[in-house]
Amino acid sequence: MQEVHNNLGAGLPEYIYQEALAKELLTNGFTIHKELEYHPMYKGEKLKSYLKMDLVVESAVGNIIIECKALTQLTEREHYQTFGYLRGTGWPVAVLVNFGTYPKAQIERYYCNNGVIEVF
Repeated sequence: MQEVHNNLGAGLPEYIYQEALAKELLTNGFTIHKELEYHPMYKGEKLKSYLKMDLVVESAVGNIIIECKALTQLTEREHYQTFGYLRGTGWPVAVLVNFGTYPKAQIERYYCNNGVIEVF
C-alpha cells in the first residue's frame, strides 16, 4: 500500500489508487476482486441490496476487505462504512487505506470478532 503511495504520491482520485493497488496485489500473487458486490443476509435470506467494496483479497482465514480513500483526513463516515462492510459480510479483516495524506498513506486495520470491531 505504501508502495502505491510512494509511486503516485497524494492528490489523485481514489479510483487511480484502487487500480494501482489492485495491480500491486496481483503482481504479488494475491487473488483479488475489484468492486465486489456482496448481498448481506437478513433473517436467513439474501437481500437484493448489496455492499460494493473497493477490493477484496481472498485468504484462507477469510476474505480481507480493502477500502481505498483519497482524502486529506478520514472522518467517522469512512470508518462506519468500513465497519458496515465487516458486519454485513461477516468477514474478519478490513483495511482502510487513505492515499490522500502526505508523506505516507494512512493505513488502519480492523478485526471483527462476533460483531465486535477492534484495531490491530
